[in-house]
Amino acid sequence: MNKEYHYTISRTDRIYLIAFVSILLGWELIKEILPSGERSFSYISPPRVHNRYHDFKKNTYSKKSFSKKYSNDKYSINNPPNTFTSSLNNENNFEKKYSSFEEEQELTPPSSPIPIMTASIEELTSMGISKKVSWHIQKFISAGGFITSDRDLLKIYGMDSLQLVNASPYIIYGIKPAVEQPALDLKKESFLSTANSVDLNQASVEDLESLSGIGTVLANRIIKYRDAIGGFLNTDQLKECYGLPPETIEKIKNQVTVSGSPHLIFINNINLDSLSHPYLNKKLIRLIIAYKKQHGDFKSAEDFKRIYPPDSNWCSRILPYISFDVR
Repeated sequence: MNKEYHYTISRTDRIYLIAFVSILLGWELIKEILPSGERSFSYISPPRVHNRYHDFKKNTYSKKSFSKKYSNDKYSINNPPNTFTSSLNNENNFEKKYSSFEEEQELTPPSSPIPIMTASIEELTSMGISKKVSWHIQKFISAGGFITSDRDLLKIYGMDSLQLVNASPYIIYGIKPAVEQPALDLKKESFLSTANSVDLNQASVEDLESLSGIGTVLANRIIKYRDAIGGFLNTDQLKECYGLPPETIEKIKNQVTVSGSPHLIFINNINLDSLSHPYLNKKLIRLIIAYKKQHGDFKSAEDFKRIYPPDSNWCSRILPYISFDVR
């Protein structure tokens, strides 16, 4: 049985591979034999890190190290390449730049704590706060801001916990003035609410329109519902008025009152076939008629409650509008 080899290469591929490797090796040997041209030198200056200034001054480049690095005859110790002279100039600029920083850090701290709301930039820097952050503090205060705690100070742009630790022993925080609230005259308010109140049982359309949120349409609905039930017993009955939003009811609740007695329904004298009331549906009216035909006139509220014993909640709503007297 012949074996099949899946991971093999053909003879032609092996020849090409050997030729390619031979060319690469030959090229590397030729590069070593050929004369090399002049190589350019470049000097990489050390990083300009703010807190490494002292290490930079100690690790200056000596002539000995320079001679080892630049052993080519083209360059000498007395004639260094331009890149090196430019780096030396950068070193001098670096030293001048951060010498002022050392002078800033050598400022003497204040002898006593200073109110931060009135401190100048010089006083803020003497606490250990940088000039940039001091300027941001002054700008924040001039815009009407108040610094009353460490939390407020840390909100300043550029402020960090290290500067806060250094400056906290010398800071006196400000106190934000309290906003005075106008005192309410309760007697005056109660008098105005009573004087401007509207009696729901006596109000006209114009009177109801004077209430907040009540227009002509809602005013007519309130009057129509008042006439249908025979007068309001309390202001909570406004919730039964069609289309009156609950938010409007809450607004006018303290601006309305209810007075007088409702119009009564003489249940023993009225024609029950023509009786119409929001609290009495057609089924209840039929039950009232049937009870009256079977038992006669109603003598008290107890007789009226016998009409529909399973649910007597409707009785408590309609009974204030019913009279059992006989005319």
